[in-house]
Amino acid sequence: MTMRKLILALGLLAFAVFVGFCAGWGLFLVMNAILPSFRPEDDDTLRERIPVALTYLTWAATTLVVLAVGWRQLRRSA
Repeated sequence: MTMRKLILALGLLAFAVFVGFCAGWGLFLVMNAILPSFRPEDDDTLRERIPVALTYLTWAATTLVVLAVGWRQLRRSA
């Protein structure tokens, strides 16, 4: 029974990371479409770093939410 739980937990983790990555990538694409083009003088400025930070934050937050909801559903069904 322990091996089954481990496999389910690893599968849930992989799924959550994938969904989070897709959400972050989608936000990245939307921001690239909305924000003006990158210029060389923007290197190492907030204009360069904020979209990247928002993308990673979206990835992490979505992963945590999917993990929490998935774990709750697994505990409820067991």
